[in-house]
Amino acid sequence: MTKFKDPAMRRTTPLLLLLFLLGLLQGCSAVRFGYGHADSLARWWIDQYVDLSPEQDSLVQERLPRFFAWHRKTQLPDYVAVLRQGQQFIAGQPTLADARALDESIVRRVRTAADQAIPDVADLLASLGPSQIDRIAARYAEKNLEYAKEAGLSDGEAAQRKARQKRILERAEYWFGDVNGDQRASLQRMIDAQESGAQFRYEERLRRQRELLDLARQVQREKPTRERVIQLLRDYAARFDLPPDAARRTRALALRRAAAELTVAVLAMTTPAQRAHARQKLDDLIGDFTQLSQEAS
Repeated sequence: MTKFKDPAMRRTTPLLLLLFLLGLLQGCSAVRFGYGHADSLARWWIDQYVDLSPEQDSLVQERLPRFFAWHRKTQLPDYVAVLRQGQQFIAGQPTLADARALDESIVRRVRTAADQAIPDVADLLASLGPSQIDRIAARYAEKNLEYAKEAGLSDGEAAQRKARQKRILERAEYWFGDVNGDQRASLQRMIDAQESGAQFRYEERLRRQRELLDLARQVQREKPTRERVIQLLRDYAARFDLPPDAARRTRALALRRAAAELTVAVLAMTTPAQRAHARQKLDDLIGDFTQLSQEAS
């Protein structure tokens, strides 16, 4: 899998539920435990943003198990196919085209999950009151401060590159095990040769949040039909991972390409033992997803 991308590039769905799900599946060490409690964890996570009323809580308790039952039965087997594609990627000498194809394969599957969730999210969105929308905005602001600090946004480009290197190194060590000094130095040179993109990604994060809050306020104010709310969410999802502005879209695609280039370059400098470590990680995930999907039957 294309695991050397910045975390910001993994956010390919606008929905609170799917954001939670994606984050859950990134934590490979506890996939089976986490997925087994996914509906409860997702309910808690949503409540942190919304402060659910009793009626909304009942809605969430009804819809989340249904969504995860669908996901377990139909999506996890498909994820196994992507993981096997990732194994082939790691075992060979992948090109930039291979990295980008794998990335798009992952993005398509997240969009499928988002599309499935949209009608249920529309029902929850339509029930939000002004104070709940304000709570989401406040929660966003709180998380944005944490994000900006972690990314080194106020400390200049050098600090942003250092923060990016730290994130990528942590991910590399998870998938490939120990990274030696020469590899660390090479990684730093590769990162220094690229734009960090931190400020741009932060601006895109703010855009997505602002558009979702505007959408929620529009729905609260105008009380449109359910079909209209669903369409508004689908329109939002369509522009979520790439900005509608042509110039910014071009830059976003350039950063995505640079991330794929970095993936290929890092993989090229790994040792056979490090690749075997990554293959075992993927084997473990394949086993977890296979068993979880079989349990659905």
